[in-house]
Formats: sequence, C-alpha cells, structure tokens
Amino acid sequence: MKNWILDLWHRSLDKQIEKGQLERQRLQETGHGIQKTPEEIVREYKKKQEVRRNIWVGIAVFFGFVWAYNYVTNPNGVAPTNVSAPAPIDTSWIPTEFNSYSDDPNVGWRWLKSKEFSCTGDSCWGMMIITKDGCDRSLYAEISILDKNEVQIGYTNDSVSQSLPMQKSKLVFNTYEDEANTARLSKISCY
Repeated sequence: MKNWILDLWHRSLDKQIEKGQLERQRLQETGHGIQKTPEEIVREYKKKQEVRRNIWVGIAVFFGFVWAYNYVTNPNGVAPTNVSAPAPIDTSWIPTEFNSYSDDPNVGWRWLKSKEFSCTGDSCWGMMIITKDGCDRSLYAEISILDKNEVQIGYTNDSVSQSLPMQKSKLVFNTYEDEANTARLSKISCY
C-alpha cells in the first residue's frame, strides 16, 4: 500500500514537471517567460504540495479536536436534555392502609381480608378502592389469576357505577378456576 502511494506521488510529480517544462517552453516561444530551471520548478511544486498537505492535516486536527471535545464533555454520545424530574405524586390523601395505584394518582386500593366480603365462586378476592376526585361514570378493576406456580391461568373483573370523591368502593372478584391460588392486580380504571 505504501509503495502504491509513493508511486502515485512520483507519477504526479513527474506530470507536474512535464507540465512545467511545457509551460516554460510555450512561454519561451512567445517571449514572455521567465527562465526557471527544472530544480526551481520541482522546488515550487514541493512547496505547493506541502501547503496542500498542511491544509489537510489542519482540517484533520480540527475535526480530531472537535471529536475529542464532544467525547470528553459527553462520553455516552447522548445529547444532554433539560428534562426535569417528574413532579412527585401527592399520596397524602390516601388512607394509611391503602396503596397508591401507580397508573392513576387519583386511585388508592387495598386487598380485603376474607372476613370483609363473601364469596360466590370456587375462589375469590376482594378489593377496596378509593378515589380522590371520584369517577363520573364507572370504576372498573381487573385481576390476574395465578396457580400455585405463579403461572397466570385467567382473569376476572368487577365494577361499580359512579364513585364519589373519597368514597370507598368494594369490589369482589370470583372465579371458578380449580387451580386458582393467588391473584395480582392488573388494572384499575376510573371513567
């Protein structure tokens, strides 16, 4: 590869010398030329080549500095953003025995104890839900049913009509799945 580049450079130099000789010859024939020796022509050509090389080196160094600056100031390559942290969710209104529902800051919930509700299916779970601002049309909840290996085997749901602000609503989830063992909250929607 290095020899190929040197050969290319030498051929370019030879062409430049040949062009210089032709130009000198043309100028001598017209009487307008200044006599230059081949050594002077080669020296001028090398000087021009050095200037061109220095320009390319300067461009490469400039882009190298730009890259290094960007890498040092931002090593992950991700532009910094001015995104502020989300405002903390106000959970002060939720009674202490309730959990906040992460998908809706208007909702608090808790599992009911078995003595707090009655069952009509093979297995059932109860849930108490409270809403800060109420639900104008409906309050809906859905749970996933899991077997003893924590494998989801189904779901069940329950709903109540309009829920007033700070009103507690009791939902009971019944299932006839023989393998039902535990349940997991899937979704609460306040419409």
